[in-house]
Amino acid sequence: MALTLTCEQMVERERRLESRAEDAEALLVRRAQKGDEDAFGELVLTYQERLFNFVLARIRQRELAEDIAQEVLVKAFFHLKRLRKVERFKSWLFSIAHNHLRDLLRKRRLQQVDMEESHLEVYVDDRGPEGIETTRSRQQVVQDALAQLKPEQREVLILYDLEGLSYKEIAEILRVPLGTVQSRIFYARRRIKDVLVRQFGFEGSNL
Repeated sequence: MALTLTCEQMVERERRLESRAEDAEALLVRRAQKGDEDAFGELVLTYQERLFNFVLARIRQRELAEDIAQEVLVKAFFHLKRLRKVERFKSWLFSIAHNHLRDLLRKRRLQQVDMEESHLEVYVDDRGPEGIETTRSRQQVVQDALAQLKPEQREVLILYDLEGLSYKEIAEILRVPLGTVQSRIFYARRRIKDVLVRQFGFEGSNL
């Protein structure tokens, strides 16, 4: 007789698996804090590509993105003992990446990546006015719309929609309450939709 899991049982199973993964990572972090280089090496293998993608979402140069990701990992290695809550390693690591990249963007005036065309569909239907047909022009429209957001709204929207972080991760990175993140994303999306519809003539029904 086949064993069928209920929806609740499947959710509970996933929760336990996730909890075990978090516990395993916390153990690696504790070992790394005690000087275990192999443990830190495993953390590097887990997050190196994710950090690279995080940085690459903001700048164009792949080689520079790789260098920046390495710099973040080096910073994390030397400051790891300062981390008190090992279960927050992920958000702590991305906080370092976010702050490091922000400083570099300001100091070096690096060119940031344009919004991809696919992200336009997050805010409005894929039906635009005549004259906004090319990928480049559509990207510029979204960039222009983003520029009209408040800085804190633009930042949280980029983190969520472009960099794919969760509400919880963003809250920990920016050190603001979860509700603040949700509120900023809600109002930012409403504002950017309004800009795209009213100023650029897009039809909106996705928000």
